[in-house]
Amino acid sequence: MTYAFTFDASACSGCKACQIACKDKNNLPVGVLWRRVYEVSGGSWQQQGSAWTTDVFAYNLSIACNHCVHPKCAGVCPVDAYVVRPDGIVYIDESKCVGCGYCSWACPYSAPRYNPELRHMMKCNFCFDNLDAGLPPACVAACPLRVLDIVTVDDGPTMVGSGLLPAQGLQPLWNIPGPEHPFPLPTFSRTQPHLGLKAHLGMVNELEKEISNWEEIKPQSTPRKNFLLKGFGELPLIIFTLCGQMAAGMALFSFFLEPFSIPILITLGGLIVLGGLASLAHLGAPLNAWRTLNHLKKSWLSREILLFGLFGASWLTCLFIPGMGKLPLALCGIGLVYSMARVYRLRSIPAWDSWRTTAAFFLSAGVLGALAVHLAEPKAWLAIGAGFLLAAEVGVMLSEKNPGYETARKIRGGLILLGMTGAAALAFLMENTGSWLASGIFLIVLAEEIIGRWLFYQRLEERVL
Repeated sequence: MTYAFTFDASACSGCKACQIACKDKNNLPVGVLWRRVYEVSGGSWQQQGSAWTTDVFAYNLSIACNHCVHPKCAGVCPVDAYVVRPDGIVYIDESKCVGCGYCSWACPYSAPRYNPELRHMMKCNFCFDNLDAGLPPACVAACPLRVLDIVTVDDGPTMVGSGLLPAQGLQPLWNIPGPEHPFPLPTFSRTQPHLGLKAHLGMVNELEKEISNWEEIKPQSTPRKNFLLKGFGELPLIIFTLCGQMAAGMALFSFFLEPFSIPILITLGGLIVLGGLASLAHLGAPLNAWRTLNHLKKSWLSREILLFGLFGASWLTCLFIPGMGKLPLALCGIGLVYSMARVYRLRSIPAWDSWRTTAAFFLSAGVLGALAVHLAEPKAWLAIGAGFLLAAEVGVMLSEKNPGYETARKIRGGLILLGMTGAAALAFLMENTGSWLASGIFLIVLAEEIIGRWLFYQRLEERVL
C-alpha cells in the first residue's frame, strides 16, 4: 500500500488554508513553504462587432512533495539522507543533511526547501506522524471544501489507484506521461508523482497560461547561515567551480612541461585549498560534509567530491614525491571537470541541461589553466591555445537561446575579445613583453569567467516551478 495526494482543481477556491496549516504544523520560517497554492490565469477579451466576448479563466493548484515513485531528490543526494518508507512516503533524515540544496535543484517540483534557521533541507513528509496515529495530514484536515485528500494506491505493475479515483474523475498522474501533465506541472518529469488530479476546465484549453502569484511561491534565495561567506548566494559555488577548473586546466597543460615547477605546484595547492573552503562555505551543515561520499552509486555530486579529493591527493604526491603523480593529477583533473558538468545537467533546469554546460566548464578549465601556466612558464603555444579556447567560448555564448542579462553578456563579450587580442600579443611578442602583460591578460580573462559563471547561476530563475 502506498499513499497519494488527490486534488480537485475544478472546485478549489484558492483560500490557501492547506498552505497555512502546513506552515503552522511544521513551524516553517518566513519564506519557506512546503505546500504552495499556485494561482494560474489566462485568456482575454475580444471585440466581435459591437459586442465583447471573453475567454478569461483562472484556477488554483495546491502542490507539495508528491512522494514520487522515482524520487529524484533521493537519487541525487550526496549524503543519502532521503528515506523511502514502505508506504511510499519520502522524508529527509535531517541528522545527515548537509544543506547543499542539490535535491531542490533536481526535484521537478522544487519540493525540498532550505531552512535558514536549521541550516538544512526540509520538505513535506506527508505528516506521517498523523497518519501513524490514524489522522489525516494537516493540509488535508484544513481544506474547507475537501478538494485536497489522500488515497491509497495498490502496488502493482501500473500502480493502479483505488476505486475512488475513477469515480471522482481523478487522473493518477503517476500513470500518465509527463508531457500530458497540465500546467504548471513540469512536462519533463519522469518521477511518476503520487498525485491524483481532477482537472479544471482552464487546464485543458489551448490558451496561454501564466502563474499569477509567482512572487509568493517561488523558491526563495534565502541567505545561507554558514560559517563562511554568509548571505552571498551562489558565490561559494562560483569560487569552487572556477578554482577547481583552473587547477584541472593547469594540471593538464603542466603535464606537457618538464619538470613540475615550484610556482605551479604552489598555485595548484592554493586553488585546491581555496576551492575546498568555498565548497564547505556553501553548506548549511559543514560538519556533516564527511558524509558526502555516501552515495557514489547514484549521485554525481558524491562523485565530484571524490574526484576533487583524488585530485588533491595526486597533488600531494607531486609535491612530496617529485616526478610522480603527474599523470594521475591530469586524469583526475579531467574527471573532476566532467563530474562538475554532470552535476548541473538537470532536467529541472533546462538552461543547464545542455551540451553548453559541459563545453563551458571544459573551456573555462582550458583557458584559465593555459594562462595560469603561462605566467609561470611562458610558452607561445599556451597563449595560442588560450586564444582559440576564448574564441570557442564566444561560439558557446552565441548559441544560447533567450539568455537574458544582455548588459552583463556584452561586458563579458568585450572582455573575451580583449583576452583574445592579449593572447595573440603574448604568442607573437612574447620575447618583447614583460610579465605585467601576461598578468593583465589573465586578470581580464578571470573577470570574464567570473561574469560567465555568475550568468550561469542566474539561469536558476528559469526553472519551471
